[in-house]
Amino acid sequence: MEYGELLKMAQTHLKAKGILGNYLLDEGSLLREGAETNFVVRFNRRYFDRFGFKFRMIDAEEASTEVSLFNRKFSTPILSAALSGLTDITEKPLVKVATGVKASGSMMWVGIASPQQVQEVLQVQVPTVRIVKPFQDIETMIRELQEAEAGGAIAVGTDIDFFFGGKRADRVFAPKAMAPRSVKELRRLAASTRLPFILKGVLSAQDAEKALEIGAGGIVVSNHSGVVLDYAAHPLEVLPEVKKVIGDRMPIFVDSGIRRGSDVMKALALGADAVLVGWLLVMGLAANESAGVAEIINILTEELRRIMSVTGCRTVAEIDDTILVRRNDLFLSH
Repeated sequence: MEYGELLKMAQTHLKAKGILGNYLLDEGSLLREGAETNFVVRFNRRYFDRFGFKFRMIDAEEASTEVSLFNRKFSTPILSAALSGLTDITEKPLVKVATGVKASGSMMWVGIASPQQVQEVLQVQVPTVRIVKPFQDIETMIRELQEAEAGGAIAVGTDIDFFFGGKRADRVFAPKAMAPRSVKELRRLAASTRLPFILKGVLSAQDAEKALEIGAGGIVVSNHSGVVLDYAAHPLEVLPEVKKVIGDRMPIFVDSGIRRGSDVMKALALGADAVLVGWLLVMGLAANESAGVAEIINILTEELRRIMSVTGCRTVAEIDDTILVRRNDLFLSH
């Protein structure tokens, strides 16, 4: 099935269930509701348009999309975002997403979930990262991190961008359940597990520097897809400065608004090691359950492979910003 057919099928199924508005800002769009004016949701998509690709055809070869992360090899740098909920779409949605992710040779990430749901995902035997929310009770966080480690997760972490809760339109959610954390507290969390500890929601060089201080094992450059702060920076706006701080000392992941293989290529060119995709996997799940999830990842992976080949990048490691051209605001305004 082609990309457009999958999305159309997903929207048809969501509409039939009466839950289309839970996942799309407008019918037929590729956007989901964000904070206040929805600027970030719209800008996340539009910022990718600032970059184009140069052809580098002579001596080009068909590219490999294989990557190594946390001492494991994956067929693609396109990974699951840290997903939660989705029970209005289907039964055992996280297990079904994990099954599709495994079939595509990718990595599963899990967000808010019960201990049973986390264990069910881990039983799929797909390499899994567990991200816990920054709850008021740090002991709850530690318990969830350690449960994930004991269950076989390959890495754990927390959403630093959710310290003050999230926001959709004018509705703030979960602010009293969360709490900001200091470097000292995040060090304690990192020390509570032997696994790589990931900070999700880094959106500045300052937090990247603190990630090094904390001893993080990875970071996610993200604006939480526009559901934390209206007018937040786009991840690609700050990615180069974050990469300058982090270098190759830990993997850098990017999420927020990724819709095509071209978006993935742009993130990799600006310093990411891999990307996280959430909304698109939800659409795959809504369209055709586990098979739809695998199809979405495979479609984007093949789009990425083709772009890599055309731009002369034989491997993901060879991708850099020399393949990009930057378009100005005047061009984009038309």
